[in-house]
Amino acid sequence: MSEGFRMQIDVDAPEGFDDEGFAVRRVCGCRIVTGSVPLQDIVMLTQGYSEAAVLAPDIADLIGATLVIGEPADLARLRELDLPPSEKRRADAAAATNLGLHDVAAWLLRGERGKSSNAMCKAIFGVPDDAASEHPHDPGDLRRCIQLVDAAGASDKLQAVAALSPEWERIVSRWTELRELLSQEMEVGSMAPKTYALIKELIGEPVVAA
Repeated sequence: MSEGFRMQIDVDAPEGFDDEGFAVRRVCGCRIVTGSVPLQDIVMLTQGYSEAAVLAPDIADLIGATLVIGEPADLARLRELDLPPSEKRRADAAAATNLGLHDVAAWLLRGERGKSSNAMCKAIFGVPDDAASEHPHDPGDLRRCIQLVDAAGASDKLQAVAALSPEWERIVSRWTELRELLSQEMEVGSMAPKTYALIKELIGEPVVAA
């Protein structure tokens, strides 16, 4: 754990441990939960925040937490800290480093990862070893995949991903169109309905109205 993160925890003391075995600590006004959380306690863990508060799956994945919740401004402060990557991320990065894949290692350590981007990484580079073949389901998944491709310079290696499944094959066949469409939509807002609809068409799933 980095010194910066440790000192921040000292300032915002841990909220304690639940009888069910999960730990809750408060950092920068955000609630960080680790361990197995019973469904009946999820609502309790979200109490004390405004309606604007949101979950931060990117932070949770980075540090190996079960969930992270906070107000948007507080989450922005939390992201500015030198948060310590989880043991799993450090192991994944070490495996890539041992293969001489230094850009991939950097992404595995601190990149915004998801199941589909992990699947891409394994298909192309062989790490992380526990990734499956999950394909993108929405623009957020696609964005993380694009970030991996750009970080690793893997735009010429997508055919390895197309071999994972029929869904991936269709996504790769429209890759340039998908990333251009997402870029255009993100320039004018945080939603990407056209990208979402195209992804659903390619993977054969119905579009779910927001």
